[in-house]
Amino acid sequence: MNRNNKKKQGLRTGLRVLCIAIIVLAVVCVVGVFLLTHVPSEYQPLRPPPTDEVSPYLTHYLAPNFHNNIQLDKPFDVMVIQKGLNEIIVDENSLGWAWPYSLNGVVISAPSVVFQQDTIMLMATVDYAGIPIVITIIGMPALDENGLLSLSIQKVNAGAVNITPLARFIARQVVAHQLRILPETQWLRDLDGALADNKSFDPVFPVYESDKHIRLTKTEITNGKLLLGFAPVR
Repeated sequence: MNRNNKKKQGLRTGLRVLCIAIIVLAVVCVVGVFLLTHVPSEYQPLRPPPTDEVSPYLTHYLAPNFHNNIQLDKPFDVMVIQKGLNEIIVDENSLGWAWPYSLNGVVISAPSVVFQQDTIMLMATVDYAGIPIVITIIGMPALDENGLLSLSIQKVNAGAVNITPLARFIARQVVAHQLRILPETQWLRDLDGALADNKSFDPVFPVYESDKHIRLTKTEITNGKLLLGFAPVR
């Protein structure tokens, strides 16, 4: 009789432990899903424009300002407004491609940029296996006393979960793939070190459809605005 009671007691204890384990696992899964599907309050992507017109901010201000100043061959500043930049990056007529964008089974959509004091937040919705997650990249780009640029990526979040090490690994794989296609592209090599190891680099960039190069000489980030300074490279 005692033996039967001990067996029943042991069975009850085992069932109790199993139930507790199931409850704990369920709570962990719920919390994990909640954290991964968390949407930051700053994430407010714009809708693509309903017309086929290219963004007026791009055609009437940003592109002419940039192009005309380059022709003058002297230092100049460009003010980038958060709202105007977001109008450009959601507009397929301005970009040359449409969202959502598929990459190796991952669907990326609804990009958004936020300028805060000394900080840039890059955000987008990433859908893998039917689960949409907001990815946020937080950086504090700055130039040092030698004029070298550091992207200074603080962290990368999937929802509310910090995935910075994983994001650095993925970024390095993506850049390595591009380097196999364009092995002589210096800015890709600079980007590889900047994303993977937060390395500083000389911010000299080629001018599109030109033999000229320009150097980034100033970055000032305030709420809703990004001021960039450039100088010709002779």
